[in-house]
Amino acid sequence: MLSIYPIMHLRWDLQLQDTITSAREPSNVKKIEDEFGGLGSLIVILQSEDSSANYRIAKNLAEQMQKDPSVHFADFETDIDFYRKNKFLYASESDIEIMVHRIEKLKRDYILKSNPLYIDLRSVIDSITQTTAEQRAQLLSDLEKKYFDKLSVSHSNKTGTIRIIEIYPSHSISDLQANRQLYYTVQRALQKEEKPSDLHIHYAGKVYESIQTGKRLLPEAKMVGIVTTVLILVLLILNFYKQPQLILISALPIATPIFTTMACSYMFYGRINLFTLLLAIVLPGQALQIINHVLNRYFLEREQKLSPQLSIESALLGIGPSTAASSVTFATLFASLILIPLPGLQELGVLGSTGCILNWAMTLLFSTALLQVTQRKKPFTVTHALIHRKHRIYMLSNQVNWIIFSIIIVASLVGLYFGGTKIHIRNDFSATEINYKNATIDSLIAQTGFMNKTPIIVMIPESAESENLLEQFTKLKNDGNLSTVNSLFTLAQFSPNLQQKKMEKLRQLHNLITKEFRAALSKSELENLEKVEQALEFDETDDFEPPEYIAKKFRDKHGKQGRFAFIFSNIQENYGSECTKLYKELHQIEGIDNGTYQIAGSPITRAIFLDRITNNIRRPLQIGGVLVFLFMLVYYNRLSRALFTALPSVFAACWFIAALNFFDVKISAYSALIFPILIGASVDGSLQFFTAYYEKQKGTALTILRDKFFTIFLSQMAAFIGTYGMLISSHPGLRSMGYVSLTGLICIFIAQFTIFPLIAGSLDQYRLRKQRKKEAQK
Repeated sequence: MLSIYPIMHLRWDLQLQDTITSAREPSNVKKIEDEFGGLGSLIVILQSEDSSANYRIAKNLAEQMQKDPSVHFADFETDIDFYRKNKFLYASESDIEIMVHRIEKLKRDYILKSNPLYIDLRSVIDSITQTTAEQRAQLLSDLEKKYFDKLSVSHSNKTGTIRIIEIYPSHSISDLQANRQLYYTVQRALQKEEKPSDLHIHYAGKVYESIQTGKRLLPEAKMVGIVTTVLILVLLILNFYKQPQLILISALPIATPIFTTMACSYMFYGRINLFTLLLAIVLPGQALQIINHVLNRYFLEREQKLSPQLSIESALLGIGPSTAASSVTFATLFASLILIPLPGLQELGVLGSTGCILNWAMTLLFSTALLQVTQRKKPFTVTHALIHRKHRIYMLSNQVNWIIFSIIIVASLVGLYFGGTKIHIRNDFSATEINYKNATIDSLIAQTGFMNKTPIIVMIPESAESENLLEQFTKLKNDGNLSTVNSLFTLAQFSPNLQQKKMEKLRQLHNLITKEFRAALSKSELENLEKVEQALEFDETDDFEPPEYIAKKFRDKHGKQGRFAFIFSNIQENYGSECTKLYKELHQIEGIDNGTYQIAGSPITRAIFLDRITNNIRRPLQIGGVLVFLFMLVYYNRLSRALFTALPSVFAACWFIAALNFFDVKISAYSALIFPILIGASVDGSLQFFTAYYEKQKGTALTILRDKFFTIFLSQMAAFIGTYGMLISSHPGLRSMGYVSLTGLICIFIAQFTIFPLIAGSLDQYRLRKQRKKEAQK
């Protein structure tokens, strides 16, 4: 009950970007969100034949949203007016150099024509003037074409029948509730507008995709929860159908540890991230394993006519150590995830370990307490539920055992040889993330000049750094070292006072146009040149402040100007290899490499995430496997028993890897999380089999297999109880977890029920030979 308050106040950070940051170690994503806002926008597309109505509605919506505290800035205007007023202040430095070169050459040509010393070189002059005739006509037209045509349709098509409004929130893109509130605010604002009858409103952008993801995943999460609950009840009914009262006694202890673990999540981190959410479907399975072992042992003790109190004590003494070993195994494997330098996975490691220990302690205590309370007045009759008939099982000969074992070893080695031992990591995010492709929206945006890509945001310490960033970017781009980047926008491009080199070139261009030069031009050439002169009319003392609708894009939440720059890539963001290439190329910029400039964006997040998973996933699995074996060595205090217990898990792992490679199944960041659960489940089955074998030493390995088969089968099924619901999920990443877990479960089943009887059968033969030898000596 104490867990209710912290669970209700948990923050749900379910975006991929949240896995690379934490409250204790904020990443660039967190720092930029604190100063800028969400790393994505809500895009509103208006489609109507009434272009004036489109403009009016877009303007009203943008102005209203700009006043909303949840909005950092809203953009709907083109930059045409600013360009018309400050053509050359807007143009890039390289374009100004081209203009300087053209006017210098034009002036040189006219000097050449008027110089009497060169009067005999008319043919040469004619050829020169002929080649420059086109250049004279293009003094400004090609520059206008380059900028004007593009800017005139930056947020609309040429006719204005399609108009785009882009709204950047001031909150994190991970805040689903805030995203929904912004979306509803926009809808309410549009409902109040007087709209033409043919107006169609479409939505897109990261904010909208976040809402759609929540709308899709939350019902599916409920469905997976229902499927998990139903499966748990089915397993409990199968096991306890002769004692239905035990279903409630089992269900409450299974549900309790997950509540306390979620409460721990609030106390430790204050949030649930994309990975720790998986504990809600993993921990109930492990709790069901423990309760299954405990109650089955309790049944066996009650069948010996012991009182409930003695049966509980005997069950705890008998099954407690092996379930403790199994729980610590799970906890160790989860703890090994801490070695991956990814905060989201490290949180999963800590909470997973905590949950496993809580599962063991609370399940044992709560279940036995309920057993005592419910039987205080009148103990209920217990009959152990079996789905098989007991019949005589004959031992296999030692020779047959070793022949079968040898065949399995050879087959496993052959499978590993042809299948390979390398785990292939999937770097195609389209196969693990929900993709939102809408042909209608893509078609509408394609008719405009709108950049339908969320930019990579660069946070710089002060506006003066804009010029340095722009210079480095331009040089690297011209040298061909930024093949993955399309363009960069900084405040310096809109504020020439931040670009001293550009100002020097503008002064040079201004000084070239003398009265004598103007007098020598024809009427058409003079009209063309006057456009250049108009564009050069500026006051040296002017601060060249860009208009508000431009300046606000580069301003932080505190009003400090020039804090941000925007990089637009030309890569396919779903391809992890291209994201990694972009990430490396951007780090050629000195300020980004040394941390002066901080960058964040979807491809950057994916590059970091993929790099840390790919380069570190093997280490925690290897170290976790070693630690598990050492723990089993301590548990048994005998090397041979630890080796025998580990062998089924080793064979299951070999078959699993071979199967993945044979069927060309690539492991994603999601399905990689199944590995600790697979290893823990396989070790749990081996522990229960061999603990029962070493404890009783009665009968044969096959009788132990018969008696424990149903219990182990249910416990193995229970470990993956939540992943079965993922098989029908529409989320590709969750669905891949279901497929991988099912493959692993099949391998574990086969290994447990073949390797154990073969090993234990050989031990039986060894024991019998030893016993006969002693009898012969007597």
